[in-house]
Parts: sequence; C-alpha cells; structure tokens
Amino acid sequence: MNTVDKIVSELSQTLANAIVEASKYKVLYEEVSEEYKRVNELLSKFNDVLDSDKDLKDLFDEAAQKLEKE
Repeated sequence: MNTVDKIVSELSQTLANAIVEASKYKVLYEEVSEEYKRVNELLSKFNDVLDSDKDLKDLFDEAAQKLEKE
C-alpha cells in the first residue's frame, strides 16, 4: 500500500468516525429536546392548576417552604 492510499484510508476512517459521533450527538440532542418539551408542558399544566385555585396554591407554597427548610 503506498503513502497516498494510506492517507486516503486514514481520512476515510477519521471521517466515518466523525460522522458516527455527530450522528450520536444529534440523536441525543433530539431526545433531550423532546424530554425538555414534555417537562415544560407538564410544568405548565401544574402551574395552570395552581393558578386556578388559590387555596391549592397556598397549600403548595406552604409545603414547598417546609421542604426547603429540611
């Protein structure tokens, strides 16, 4: 195998590895983005429920303060 073939082979392997890594991080990013979206939707729902009932919100705030003290 001559030098040019070795260089091309090394470049091919390096490029393939870079593509695999980039693909892995892209998939992980997309999964985390979806989870973030679900968490935000759930948090928004909780906030809507708490905003709709003052007594429930007061109870929630009281419980939250107790947890923060512990």
